[in-house]
Amino acid sequence: MTGVVESAGVAAAAPAGGFAARTTGLRKTYGETVAVAGVDLAVPRGAVVGVLGPNGSGKTTTIRMLLGLTRPTAGTVEVLGHPMPDGAAHVLPGVGALVEGPGFHPFLSGRENLTRCAAVEPALATGRIRDAVADALERVGLTAAAHRRYKGYSLGMKQRLGLAAALLVPRELVVLDEPTNGLDPAGTREIRRIIADLHSVGTTVVVSSHLLSEVEATCTHVAVMTRGSLVAQGDLGELLESGRPHLVVSTADVEGGLHALRDHGIAAREEDGRLRVELTDVDPPEVIAALVHAGVGVHEARRGRAGLEDLFAQLTEEAT
Repeated sequence: MTGVVESAGVAAAAPAGGFAARTTGLRKTYGETVAVAGVDLAVPRGAVVGVLGPNGSGKTTTIRMLLGLTRPTAGTVEVLGHPMPDGAAHVLPGVGALVEGPGFHPFLSGRENLTRCAAVEPALATGRIRDAVADALERVGLTAAAHRRYKGYSLGMKQRLGLAAALLVPRELVVLDEPTNGLDPAGTREIRRIIADLHSVGTTVVVSSHLLSEVEATCTHVAVMTRGSLVAQGDLGELLESGRPHLVVSTADVEGGLHALRDHGIAAREEDGRLRVELTDVDPPEVIAALVHAGVGVHEARRGRAGLEDLFAQLTEEAT
C-alpha cells in the first residue's frame, strides 16, 4: 500500500516490509444485515493506519475479525503472517488491542487489574510484572490514580487503563478502536504521543476513528469505510493529493479577482482572505492569465491540497 492510492476492489502493491495484516473479500452478515461487504484491507508493516468512517460503517466489525474475535461469514484474514482466527495462539501475543472499550473488574484498583492482565502475558516473566505494570501506568498517565477502584474511574481513565494493558509488553501490532473516546484535550495529546512513540520504534498501529482530525494528526495511511465497504485506502499524503485539485491565489484584490475569474467562467471563491480556484475544468496558467489580464495583482499562487474532511466527503458521496 505504500506509494499506492487505491479504491475498493483494487489489490494493494506489497510494500518493501510486507504487510502486518491484510484481508481478502472479508464479509460479515447478521441475518439479512451486511455489516462488512467484501473488504480487501492492507496494513503495511511499520505504518500507522487510520480506519476512518462514520459510526455503523463496519470499522469495529472489521477490527474484530482481524483479531479473531468475530469469525467472518466469507473471506480471509492474515495477521503477522498467520491466518486468523486459526492462528490466534501464534498471533495474539504480538498484538496489543483496545476494542469497544476496556473491561476490567470494577472493585479492583487500576494497578490490581493491570497486574492480572500482566500475569497472563506469555512474553512477560513473573519477576518483571511489577515493573511492567508500573511502566505501563506511567506511560498512560495513571500512576497517581493506580490505587483507585476501577468502578470510580472516568470514561477517559478507563480508556487509559485499557491502553496500558495493550502496552504491557512490546508489540508488533497495536490495534486501537476509538482510543480518544472520553478523553479531554490533554488525554488526546497523550494518545497522539503514544502512537508517535510506537511508530518511531517500528510498531504497526491500526487506529479506528470517526474523528477526521485525529486520523490526519496521527496516521501515515488511511482506509476509508462507509456502509460496510472500503471505498479507498493508501498513503495519507497521496490520498489527499488525489482529492479535488484547486489553486490558492494570494492577492490584495480578492473581490476584483472573483469578478475577473467569473467573467471567464472559472469557478472560484474567497477562502481565508485568498482566492480558491477549482481546477476541474481549467489549468493554473489560464487562471493566472485571466487575473493578470484583468489587472489583478497576483502575489502568490500555489496548488492546494484537499483536507481530509474534503476527501472523506468526496469519497463517501461517490460511494452512495
